[in-house]
Amino acid sequence: MKMKKEREVVLMGSNQSPQSPSPRSRRRSFCNGNMSTMPVWLLSNLADLEERMKNLEINKIEAENEGDTFAERAECYYRKRPQLLTLLQDLYNSYINLADRYKQEINKHNHHRQVSSIDFDCKEYGQHEDFDGISSEIESEVESSLSYQQPPIVQMAQDDSTALQVDGIVLEFVMKNVEFEILLHELTGMERRSCESSRKIELQKSLLEVLESERLILLNENASLGYRVAALVEENKGLVSESLFMKRRAGELARCVLRMREDQRVSMLSRKIEDLQGQIFGLEKRNKEYYDQLVKREQQLPDDDSTAKTTEKNGNEVALDACFQMGKLNRRLMKKEITDGHRNWVAKKSGSWWTRVKKMDLFLCGLN
Repeated sequence: MKMKKEREVVLMGSNQSPQSPSPRSRRRSFCNGNMSTMPVWLLSNLADLEERMKNLEINKIEAENEGDTFAERAECYYRKRPQLLTLLQDLYNSYINLADRYKQEINKHNHHRQVSSIDFDCKEYGQHEDFDGISSEIESEVESSLSYQQPPIVQMAQDDSTALQVDGIVLEFVMKNVEFEILLHELTGMERRSCESSRKIELQKSLLEVLESERLILLNENASLGYRVAALVEENKGLVSESLFMKRRAGELARCVLRMREDQRVSMLSRKIEDLQGQIFGLEKRNKEYYDQLVKREQQLPDDDSTAKTTEKNGNEVALDACFQMGKLNRRLMKKEITDGHRNWVAKKSGSWWTRVKKMDLFLCGLN
C-alpha cells in the first residue's frame, strides 16, 4: 500500500509539472541523484552511450562547419549514417539486455520487490517523463488493482508485465523517433533539392526565353538579308542586260566606223583614179596634137634648108609650147599634191578619231 501511494504521488507530481525538462537534463539529474544506487553495468552502458552521443554531436558540428553546399552535407550525412545505425543497434541490444537483467534481478530478489518497484518507478520517471499517457495507464491499472484488492503475487506479476510493456513501448518509441528524425532529414534534403531544381528550371526558362528572342531577331535579320540579296540579284541582272546592250551598241558603232573608213578609202581611190584618168586623157590629147603638128610641119617644108629652118623654128615653138604645157602640168601636179595632202590630213584626222573611239569606255555610259 505504501509503494502504491508513493507511485500515485510521483505520477501526480509529474502531471502537475508545468514544463518538462530536456532529456539530457533529466538524464544528468537522474544519474547524479541515483549514482550510488545504480549497478556497475548500467553505469558503464550509460557512460558508453554518453561518449557516443558526444562524438556524434562533435561530428555534427564539424560537418556543419565543413561544407555549405547540399552535396557536401549529403555526403557527410551518408558517411555518418553507419554510425547512427550502429548506435541504434547498440541501443536496441542494450534495452533488450536491460530488460533481461531486470527480469533476472526480479526473479533473484523477490523479497525486495517493493524497493525494486520504487526504483523502477523512479527510473521510469527520470528517463521517460514524456510518456504521460503510459503513466496515466499505469495509474489507472494501480487504481483498479487497489479497488479490486488482488493478492500480492498477482499484483507483482501484473507489475512485471506492465514494466515489460513499458520497456517495449519505450523501445518502439525510440525507434520510431529515430526513424522520424531520419525521414525528416531526408525530407529536408529532398526539399532543398526540389528548391534547387525549381531554381534551375526557372533559370533555364529565362535562358530559353532569351534564346527564343535571339532566334526571332536572327530570323528577322535573315529575312531582311534575303530581301536585300534578291534586290541585288535583280539589280545585277539589269546591269548584265545593260552591259550586253552597250556591247551591242559598241559593236554597231565599230562596224559603222569601219564602213565609214572603207567608204572614205573608196571615195579617195575613186578620186585618184578619176584624176589619173583625166591626166592620161590630157597627155594623150597633147601627144596627138604634137604628132599632128609635126606631120603638118614635115609636109609643109619644101626643102632641107627650109625644113631645117622650119624645124629650128618649130623646135623653138615646140619647146615654147612644151614649156607652156609643162608649166600647166606642174600647176596641176601642185594642185594634186595639195589635194592629196588635204586628203591625207583628213585621213589622219579620221584615224585619230577612230583611235579615240577605240579608247573611249562605252560601259561607263548609261542607257538613254
